[in-house]
Amino acid sequence: MNPRGFSTIELLIVMALLALAMVVSLPALQRFYRESQVGASVATVEIMFQRARMSALKEKVAYRVLIHDQNAATPNTVELQRNVSGSFVTLAGEVQALPPTIMILGSGFTNSLDSMTVNSRGECTSGNVYVTHDGARIGVVTIASTCFTTAS
Repeated sequence: MNPRGFSTIELLIVMALLALAMVVSLPALQRFYRESQVGASVATVEIMFQRARMSALKEKVAYRVLIHDQNAATPNTVELQRNVSGSFVTLAGEVQALPPTIMILGSGFTNSLDSMTVNSRGECTSGNVYVTHDGARIGVVTIASTCFTTAS
């Protein structure tokens, strides 16, 4: 028995099957990528709120989370600020930008927050932050007055 390589026809058939598999799986991969971006963005917003509450309770100083929607000067960013002598100052390294395909919706939505302030006792502004992709509302972070957050 003489060992041989693959024929050109066999290689073309395998390549055609691989191309077909890629074409079939592309929509699922795109959906997975979009959902992972939304999930990461919702988690970023939620973590920023939790950090504000923990810092306010620990330091006994008010903190604020500013939410910039797509119409802001720095669109789709979330920043953590600390109350210093009566005014809020953005902390160094505490501005988180969301991916360009993700948008935070502003005050045009029911009970939507543009900012959330936590006082020194850990009480905060309640409301919702809406995270969207392609204009469809697909992620919500809900903040209760006790600063308990839930994401969906």
